[in-house]
Amino acid sequence: MYGWIGQILRVDLTGGAISSEPLDTNLAHNFIGGRGINSRILYNEVGPDASSLSPQNVLIFGSSPLSGTAAPSSPRCTVSAKSPLTGILGDANFGGFFSRSMKLAGFDHIVITGRAAAPVFLYINDGRAEIRDAQHLWGKTTDEAAALLKKQFRGEKVQIACTGPAGEHMVRTACIVHGYNVAGRTGMGAVMGAKQLKAVVIGKGTHTIETANVKELRAVVGKINKKIKSSPFYKMFSTYGMAGPLAIENESGLLAIKNFKQAGGWEHAEDVTSETLARDFYTGSSSCFSCRVGCMKRWEVKEGPYAGLKGTKIPEGCTSYNGPTCGNSYAPSLFKIYSLCNQYGIDVLDFGCLMSYVMEWYEKGIISQEETGGFAFEWGNYESMIAMIPRIAKREGFGAVLADGAVHAAQQVGRGAEKSISHCKGMVLGGVDIRGLKGTALTFATATRGCDHLRGSNMIEIPLGGRAIMSNEEAIERFGTARVLEHDSYDKASSTIYFQDIYTLADALQICKFNTSHNGHGINIQDMAGIFSAVTGVAADEKGMRIIADRIYAVERCFLAREGVRKEDDFLQGKWAEEATVGGAFDGSMLDKEKFKKMLEDYYEMRGLDRETGIPTRQHLTALGLEDIAHDIEPYINR
Repeated sequence: MYGWIGQILRVDLTGGAISSEPLDTNLAHNFIGGRGINSRILYNEVGPDASSLSPQNVLIFGSSPLSGTAAPSSPRCTVSAKSPLTGILGDANFGGFFSRSMKLAGFDHIVITGRAAAPVFLYINDGRAEIRDAQHLWGKTTDEAAALLKKQFRGEKVQIACTGPAGEHMVRTACIVHGYNVAGRTGMGAVMGAKQLKAVVIGKGTHTIETANVKELRAVVGKINKKIKSSPFYKMFSTYGMAGPLAIENESGLLAIKNFKQAGGWEHAEDVTSETLARDFYTGSSSCFSCRVGCMKRWEVKEGPYAGLKGTKIPEGCTSYNGPTCGNSYAPSLFKIYSLCNQYGIDVLDFGCLMSYVMEWYEKGIISQEETGGFAFEWGNYESMIAMIPRIAKREGFGAVLADGAVHAAQQVGRGAEKSISHCKGMVLGGVDIRGLKGTALTFATATRGCDHLRGSNMIEIPLGGRAIMSNEEAIERFGTARVLEHDSYDKASSTIYFQDIYTLADALQICKFNTSHNGHGINIQDMAGIFSAVTGVAADEKGMRIIADRIYAVERCFLAREGVRKEDDFLQGKWAEEATVGGAFDGSMLDKEKFKKMLEDYYEMRGLDRETGIPTRQHLTALGLEDIAHDIEPYINR
């Protein structure tokens, strides 16, 4: 096989058995890798009766045929399991160097089952794997554990993915940390903790990643690098990293302030914009393997209570979710929050949303200072936010209430707390107010791992500098209507599917989706087909790649169907579904439920899903070559 190494590693932590098996060619060609193969394995091996924190759950690390090759911006690694946060399909991915090292060590995917009797870590070295004792690592933060492992394997330049105290205590928003890269959402770190697996360590690897057509690959790489650099977003990412266009969001009325109390126009925005962070804190840049963008910004806090704090990368959304969303304008606190969340292994995005809900509960008198353990949660109180991180990670005091995520916490608090939350299928999102963006609302609502900006985008409905990203003619040619460019139009089914397909393929190929044409610029599906074909030798075009994306999505929808997800779950719930936007360009915008329902049914029709249930039809599954799943899912259709 070209591109793929051709081996899957299997590890049973309960019995200690370790084996490898050939990667099936049909599986590779039909699902590519990364999220695609992970989701198919997860569907096959984790049924609806398996608890997410039980030994029956499966934890899967996945690379792609592009990983470790010259393919630009393809360093990602996807981790999949049944989600402890939502109870449905869960996955998250991170950049860096882990997926390349996995392949050089001899494996495309790692499938981990069971539960160890005591803390362990998995060590993989040149085609072999060992389960080793990790009791000396248990209780350590991620940076402490990584330092001990690097010392233990001094000279090997190991790549490490580990969980922190939050994962050990099975906090449902626990993440997996690889250096300055994080697999954040859906609680994959909690699955590691439930399995008593502290880390996966990749050592030496001498396997060769062969490509089918070196000359063609060189030409495609040159073309794609030019497209990345010519994108209007390239300068933003290379200059400001992943801090995000907060100033633009504030001016355009998209920025969600104090848990959607206000949209844009925040008087303190200047204190935490990416421009301010770059000027006052950035000290240099780093890149993941095979990427030239340099969006990983090294930083240092030079003044105030957190002076001397240093690190690399501040993640996409951290500034908005832990800043304006919480009414917090003290920039150094953002770096402290990010650093602590990584050390303890908590998803920083979920944390920011959670704190905004706590602050609203506190303001409304739903919770008291006595209940929070003496901590005041006025808007912008970053000190209380920071103090809560280790308490959540260790399930101490009020942190124990918050450790199961926002939806469960609201249910436990009661007294109307759930009205402050905005979520879908158990996963929350904040930072950006999307009630005026009907296509974005549809992508969030139909995402297969919960409310999710990383499963699809409709950025073409957001004007850039007062102008549409795409011309009317381009929109009509691609989507059949120019109305996809209008923010308040409900004619967004075709554009939603297209951009979901881009994100699905990016996750299968392990391409960083911020360099894809999810925003109308960058790597498009035809480019993906070209790079996939050059690396693997498998003939590919846009139509064929979209069929693969559809196949992956259909498998994931069927996983959700087995877990009881139906049409009524494909709608945003809570605050942003019941209240109108306040302020900004979209002032007064609400989601019209009847119009949304019609848009959803149009989407189902185009997706090959049943209009009444949202479950893929037998006819569609059969057309995608998923006859086994079509037979398997039949009993769930009328439930």
